[in-house]
Amino acid sequence: AWGQAQCDAFSTVQFVVAAIAGTGLAAIASIEPAGRTRQRGIASLGLLALILGAVVVLLFPQCLAAPYANLDPRLRELWLDHIDEAQSLFKLLAEDPARVVARYATPLIALVLMALRLGRGGWRRQDSLVGALLVVAFIVSAWQVRGSTFSIAFAVIPLAAWIAKWRQRAEASPSRGVALRMAAVWLVSVNAVWTGAAAATSVAFDDSNTGADNGDGTDVACQRMASFAALGRLPGTTVLAISNLGSPILAYSGHRVFAGPYHRNVAGNLLALDAFLGSDAGAKTILADHHVGLVALCPGSAESKLLAAKAPAGFLAGLMRGSVPEWLEPVAGTSGAAVELYRVRPGG
Repeated sequence: AWGQAQCDAFSTVQFVVAAIAGTGLAAIASIEPAGRTRQRGIASLGLLALILGAVVVLLFPQCLAAPYANLDPRLRELWLDHIDEAQSLFKLLAEDPARVVARYATPLIALVLMALRLGRGGWRRQDSLVGALLVVAFIVSAWQVRGSTFSIAFAVIPLAAWIAKWRQRAEASPSRGVALRMAAVWLVSVNAVWTGAAAATSVAFDDSNTGADNGDGTDVACQRMASFAALGRLPGTTVLAISNLGSPILAYSGHRVFAGPYHRNVAGNLLALDAFLGSDAGAKTILADHHVGLVALCPGSAESKLLAAKAPAGFLAGLMRGSVPEWLEPVAGTSGAAVELYRVRPGG
């Protein structure tokens, strides 16, 4: 397993590329003819880039595809396309513009500041480095929102310089106007301000409740430890549950699960989908074949609602309507709870 090539984790791919790149750079720096002139140095770096490209194309061509190119279409439709951090900027603009402000405001301001600095002159080498990192991080974040973690961090550098500049102005020419402008610069440079404004806007204009709490303390998304107390008291077994329940079940109990929020867990996630989207009889067969002892249901979860809407006549949709097959029995004390539990009847 250690020798297996994984494109999105440290594996043979990254080791080979890093080793060749490091050795090549050391050779260019150490061998005098290779870097004697600027032209030779650029040519040597170009040759090294060609070698690295050839190695990746010949040995690891799978890493040139999209990260989730081989993901099962059902998992893409019913799981990946609904993961918040995997959304693109353009999808967020259409579906959740408030979140765009929280994730992209400070990087955009930083990019504008860098562009203005470039236009005014006085551009330095360190500006090129920061600008390149910020632009690349922003492009990645436009593809998937989780990249904004890095663009927000890189944005701190030009924003901090902007704040320092206004502090100098305030000290040199103190006035109410300068102080107010400096305060405004502080506010728009802090990402937490934009995040708070976005959250407040979402609460004010969104009547639907898709969060973890519906306002009365109920754990709608089934993520709190207390919601799994009843499950934790039951003897260890295999639990059939949606992918978003996989992690808390493992964390808060001694049970096993098939599905979880992990893109390499293809077989387990598909098995759970087959059981939940199929008929009661099909689910019964799957549970018997894989020695499942419990079924965990989170009626308030967005994932449960999505799967029920996908297959209105399926096993999961039936459970959410209160239609419990005869081969299942409700676990006492969990009916109506955030996490409802059903025990597979022996020989059922």
